[in-house]
Amino acid sequence: MTHVSKRPCRALACAAALSGGLLALPAWAADLRVEVNHSHLHTLKHTASTLIVGNPAIADVSISNNNTLVVFGKTYGMTNLIALDATGRQVANLDVRVTESGGTNMVVNRGASQLSYSCAPRCVRVIDTADEPTLTDSLISTTKSVTGYADAAASGDTE
Repeated sequence: MTHVSKRPCRALACAAALSGGLLALPAWAADLRVEVNHSHLHTLKHTASTLIVGNPAIADVSISNNNTLVVFGKTYGMTNLIALDATGRQVANLDVRVTESGGTNMVVNRGASQLSYSCAPRCVRVIDTADEPTLTDSLISTTKSVTGYADAAASGDTE
């Protein structure tokens, strides 16, 4: 009569159970850093059909093609992004950090008010969510006018 040890069989059964469990786990969280007012391309390992952004006020995300995401930093902060495939299975879970732009920015504080500038090489006012709203409204209005003219010219509307 042949004797078969139960120990190797148990080890094999445990390994099979653990490997099956690992395959069923969702994608784990990773970090993605994007500068405010900049776009970043991120390639997923799997095709995504649905995107969920924790706080869409911080970052905007769209699918460029099946596995390439375009992440736009809207304002400073941190949020998360979950990507699902067509069956609803999670294929990505990212922590998205929106940070300030490179080293050419400067902030001027006047009492409790703040104004932001981009200095490369000449300093010009830029829009920042932390700036004093009453001091920034005219800059926002001017920016909308300029972009409106540019959009009209691009679409061929010259009236």
